[in-house]
Amino acid sequence: MQLLSQIVPEGVTDLLANDFDRKEQLTVKIKQLFRENQFKQIQTPIFEYYDLFSEMKGTIEKDRMIKLIDTDGKILVLRPDATIPIARMVATNYKDAAPIQKFSYVTSIFRMNDDPQNVQSREFTQAGVELFGKAGIEADVEVISLAIESLKQVGVKAFTIDIGQANFYKALMEPIDLPMEEMAVIEKLIEKKNFAELTAAIGNLPIGMEYKQALQTIPTLCGEPKRVLEQAWNIAVNNEMKAEISQLKEVYGHLVALGYESYLSLDLGLINHLNYYTSIIFQGYIPGFGKPVILGGRYDSLTKQFGYDTKATGFAIYIDDLMLALHNIG
Repeated sequence: MQLLSQIVPEGVTDLLANDFDRKEQLTVKIKQLFRENQFKQIQTPIFEYYDLFSEMKGTIEKDRMIKLIDTDGKILVLRPDATIPIARMVATNYKDAAPIQKFSYVTSIFRMNDDPQNVQSREFTQAGVELFGKAGIEADVEVISLAIESLKQVGVKAFTIDIGQANFYKALMEPIDLPMEEMAVIEKLIEKKNFAELTAAIGNLPIGMEYKQALQTIPTLCGEPKRVLEQAWNIAVNNEMKAEISQLKEVYGHLVALGYESYLSLDLGLINHLNYYTSIIFQGYIPGFGKPVILGGRYDSLTKQFGYDTKATGFAIYIDDLMLALHNIG
């Protein structure tokens, strides 16, 4: 019979003394960098109403939220995302404040994930920033630059920031009338770059050949920026797609001018499950580690759902994954 002291729920783990010290040192460096860039640290409740996430467009999948019942019978969730509660906080408390607000956080996130290889698949730590009230290229460049500097700050020497454009894909799909289930299948195949199944999935769709060609090409639009931008322009079926590519090219050019070219790659196949992203999106990868340690992008429509229409962009660092990646490289 297993001793009670040896039982720990799946998806969570103890953090031993040495690992705790490493985690503290890493987060202190990141928090210092955020402060130096005028991002003020805030904190949202660990509990949120289930309706905050379930009734919003483009939020967490309902089955991934960890739910419990309050004393008044209302359904609560453990915080499954940092950005949405911060957007709620800004819409509630900063409508009449200065138009530009810069916030940072270090917080625990809770999600139901079936990942037996990851002992912290249900509780993990995120550190990140959210920049509200600032539209355009300058804000996108500021946030991506800070993401790059965050990895440099904690001693990561080799990494890649993949930059994509959420609206490029959305502008392609907008005129295509498909059930949500079929759309979800196509998006997963694009994300996984599963070319064979993607070709089969779109083969019988009632859409023109130019749309089929674009869908088949999108997963290949990753890697060397010049090639990606040229091919993306060639498959654009409308002016909105061309406008998004022009914006991506401009963001990339500004980052190159700042000296970040060696860290940059483009990927127009980035389709994040948090589909509240509206424009520039990005992910940060460390060689030899199979998943991103940074996720970020622009989400200009999110605060509107709380009655406050303002532009916004930001990113989150997955601290536990970053620690593991750093351990793997030495």
